Amino acid sequence: MADPLIIPELLENIFSVLAKDKVLYPALFVNRLWYYCSAPILWRHIEFSIEGYRRNRCNKNIFGPLYWQLRKFKRVICEKTKPLYCSKMVYLKMAGLKISDALLNSNISSASVIEIARSCPNLVYLNLNGQPSINDESICAIARSCVNLQHLDLSFNEIITDEAICAIATGCPDMRNYFLEDCEWITNKSIKKTAQLNRNLQKLILTSCYKITDDAVFLNAKKCPFISDESIYYLLSKKPALELILDWVP
Repeated sequence: MADPLIIPELLENIFSVLAKDKVLYPALFVNRLWYYCSAPILWRHIEFSIEGYRRNRCNKNIFGPLYWQLRKFKRVICEKTKPLYCSKMVYLKMAGLKISDALLNSNISSASVIEIARSCPNLVYLNLNGQPSINDESICAIARSCVNLQHLDLSFNEIITDEAICAIATGCPDMRNYFLEDCEWITNKSIKKTAQLNRNLQKLILTSCYKITDDAVFLNAKKCPFISDESIYYLLSKKPALELILDWVP
C-alpha cells in the first residue's frame, strides 16, 4: 500500500504535466484531495484574455466567462484571509482589459495591484499593459513584495513616473524585461537606474518615451550585456545613438 504522504506528491507531479496541456481544471471537482493538489498549480499562471472580452462584447454578452473569472479573481484577491494558493502565483497577465464600473464596480485599479503585491510575493511575470489607472504607489508595493519579479509591462500608462521604475529596479534586482511603451513621464533617471542595478536586463522597450535621451539608452547597452536589439528599435531614426549602441551590443 502506498504511503499516504507520497500520494499528494505524486498527484502534484501528474497535475503539473496536465497544467501544461491546459486540461487540469476538471481535477478540481474530483474530490477534496485533488482540489488541494491542483488549485496551487492552476494559480501559478493566471491570464485574462482580451480576445475573450471582445468576443463577449460582439455577442452582446457582457456577463460572459471573462466577467465571471475576473469577479472571482477580484473576490479572492480582496479577501482579508486569502487562500494559501495565492502565494503560488508567478505569472499574471491582465493586458488591455477595459472592464467598466458597471461590471466590476471598479477598473483594474491601483488598490487591486497593491492587494496582488501583498498576496502573491512569488510573482515573476506581471503584465498590466493598457491599464491607465495603475499608479506609482501600487508598483512600489510590487517592488517591495515581489522581489523575484523579472518581467513588467506597463505600456500605455500616462501616470507612471520614475518613482515606480526606480523602485522596481532597486527592489527586483533580477529584472529581465521592461515594457514601457508610451509611458510619457519616464525619464533618463529611471532608465539609468535599470542599467546600474539590473545587469541581467534583456529587453527595455521605450517606444514613444520622448523624455528619454540617447545618453540613457547608450548606458543600458554598455552596462547590460544581455540587452536585445529589440530594446533599441525606437532609436533607429537617431543615427548617432545607433552607432554608439552597436559598438556595445553583442
